[in-house]
Amino acid sequence: MKTIDLASRGILPGSNITRALYDLVEENPQDTTFMFAPGDYYFTPEFAFDYRLSNTTVLPERKLGIWLRNKRNLEFDFGMSTLHFSGHMQPFTLDHSENITLKCAVVDWDKPLVAEGIVRAIGEDTVDLYVDPVAFPHRLAGDWLEFDTGNNEWYPMGRWSHIQFDHATRTVTRGTGDNFVPTSVEALGDFVYRFAMKQPEATKTMAVGNIFVLRHNERWHAGAFLEKCKNITLQDITFHSCGGLGCLAQFSQDLTFKRVHFLPNRERGRLISNGRDDGMHITCCSGEITIEECSFLGLMDDPINVHSCCVTAERVVDEKTILCRYMHPQAMGFHYWAEPGDEMVLIDRRDMAPIGGGIVAAYALAEDPALFTLTFREAFSAELLAALGTEGLVAVDNLTHTAAFTARNNRFGSCRARGILVSTPKPVRITDNYFASSGAAILVAGDSNYWFESGECHDVEIAGNVFTDPCLSSPYQFGEGMVSICPVVPKPNTQKPFHKNIRIHDNIFDTPDIPVLYALSCGGLTFQSNRITKSPGAESWLPYKHLVRLDHCRDVEISDNTVIGPMNISGMELLDCDNVRGGI
Repeated sequence: MKTIDLASRGILPGSNITRALYDLVEENPQDTTFMFAPGDYYFTPEFAFDYRLSNTTVLPERKLGIWLRNKRNLEFDFGMSTLHFSGHMQPFTLDHSENITLKCAVVDWDKPLVAEGIVRAIGEDTVDLYVDPVAFPHRLAGDWLEFDTGNNEWYPMGRWSHIQFDHATRTVTRGTGDNFVPTSVEALGDFVYRFAMKQPEATKTMAVGNIFVLRHNERWHAGAFLEKCKNITLQDITFHSCGGLGCLAQFSQDLTFKRVHFLPNRERGRLISNGRDDGMHITCCSGEITIEECSFLGLMDDPINVHSCCVTAERVVDEKTILCRYMHPQAMGFHYWAEPGDEMVLIDRRDMAPIGGGIVAAYALAEDPALFTLTFREAFSAELLAALGTEGLVAVDNLTHTAAFTARNNRFGSCRARGILVSTPKPVRITDNYFASSGAAILVAGDSNYWFESGECHDVEIAGNVFTDPCLSSPYQFGEGMVSICPVVPKPNTQKPFHKNIRIHDNIFDTPDIPVLYALSCGGLTFQSNRITKSPGAESWLPYKHLVRLDHCRDVEISDNTVIGPMNISGMELLDCDNVRGGI
């Protein structure tokens, strides 16, 4: 490995280095460490390329900053510099690269991609918000706010999904979720704006001084995007702003995120806001995914989401080939969803049970990015052909694109929605984390009917974590318990559970009468040696009366748990379960 001091090549702090850095890396595409002098570096969208980003709005091309294609054995030591970006763009893009380390950087926009408003007054069906013109440059266009993100780009505020945070605790205000839906905006002067409310009852949850995170623009670019990469490390990087998913990795292998933080830049007047959507989104990856010593606060979607992407079989083309459809509008047209030699599983979408599988011979996208043909090496059986001939019955998932996942020693502060969402058949270890997420702290998901974020779990351990009372304090999808095992199974079958072998032990739950565990369609479930304390900090907003709720589960052991405090909920609720041992 050789080392290049960027200052010796004329790449200095205080300047726009987009093109100069790209040219230097192209001249040194492998076996090199790039050392940055500490300071401020500026990037503009100099490059554009057609990337199909998972769970992201479809665009013909993405605007790129630091772009690495076909690179090997590189390390970028940014020296704790701040990397400034402008307009809607993707700070890091790694494509078909291997053994790359990015470390010691702060990523920010001088004009951020998420805004805030502070409550000044509350009416019967209105709320007045102060929007700092320096921290969040903006203008009133008609009866709606627009925000300046730099690079001569202005974007309107979204029509929904703005989140209220308590000014004292900096957590999502209890019982609110997505209930702030404004219909018009009126300027009152001194950068105070009156928002008319679609749901006037939402004003009852508001308080003067509370902070609203205001989403604008669209989910177009990730903070760091990895595709067809291997052995990638992001370490000691803080994201203060982002116009979409924070770190998005797809069709990649063996990834490490260590001390990667999504936090507000309070020195610039941002109290809560940073990323516009999820923190880390790991889609259709393989090998080992490790996320450790990271922290998250104020994100507008799940901090961590690990899953695959399944599709539906539309019709039989021939005895080895089916026409398939991507079902989610933000996940389609992938170049690498399948490759020859990949292992596929075919799933009955009603009970989510596997009904067949095979090895891929060919994958070909159609002109319509939602469609493709998938050819197998072996012909389908008569039974499978009959199922494939039933419109909408069968989903297809790629088992080769599934990863083992470890999350340890992370801090999940208050964000919109859940803490961790995971769906993978490979080993999952979620240990020694701190959760204050406003939705379910952990969602063990999986579905081929709604989000199509697939992955049947076979080996999950959740141990040594602390679940605090902000967990599940607001209504979000699949939030049935602090730990929610909640796949989408239209017709669950107790004898054929979807998830298997989930062990939850030696955790601390501090609950204001919120269920600590919900499980649907799970076999081999253990809930053991956990400590459950009654939090006096709030009251439950949920109607449930039991600490543990089980639905279509079998072979369950609940034992050696300690409950402390005068709970208003207790015991277990069982629905169509089999062989449940113990109690709480």
